[in-house]
Amino acid sequence: MDRRAIRGEQSRTALKAAFLELFRTKEPEDISVVELCRKAGVNRSTFYAHYEYMDQLIQEVLRDSVAEVCEGFTTQWDLPLENGGVARDLIHSYLRHFLANPTLRRFCTCVNSGRYRVLIVRAQVEVSLGPTPDPVRYYTAYCHNAGVLNCVQEWLNNEKPISSDDVMEIIHESSKIMYRFRT
Repeated sequence: MDRRAIRGEQSRTALKAAFLELFRTKEPEDISVVELCRKAGVNRSTFYAHYEYMDQLIQEVLRDSVAEVCEGFTTQWDLPLENGGVARDLIHSYLRHFLANPTLRRFCTCVNSGRYRVLIVRAQVEVSLGPTPDPVRYYTAYCHNAGVLNCVQEWLNNEKPISSDDVMEIIHESSKIMYRFRT
């Protein structure tokens, strides 16, 4: 890798790290490019050399977080099946990893969380299916992941907590439906 590519990767890493640090205490909409660049120690022109707008950076941060959660898991399409759906222990493990990821949890509970739901779902589908899935698989996975994320988000924001077993059962049943349509 040449020096220019190394510096570019270092700048992207610094920008993502600065965003995550600011995101701990601020809503994403309240983080300006100027503030982000100051925190990262780069110029605004460096930001715009890598991203056209803040949502591109946010999408990259989300993709990294989802990939981190998915490490060690096979793609959702190759998971062991149980009566036509994903095995409950795998759902439990994924849910535990998802909720333990501070970035994803924060995006799910921030003020405008609905705005980021699409980006989280898109990142989950991209990570699980890879870069060029066929349209039927993509939209089936998208609808399934959107439903699962809505369920998790409601669970996180619900004033009357329900058990994680109930949430896992809902996800398991929706997975069975998805796999039936897929075959």
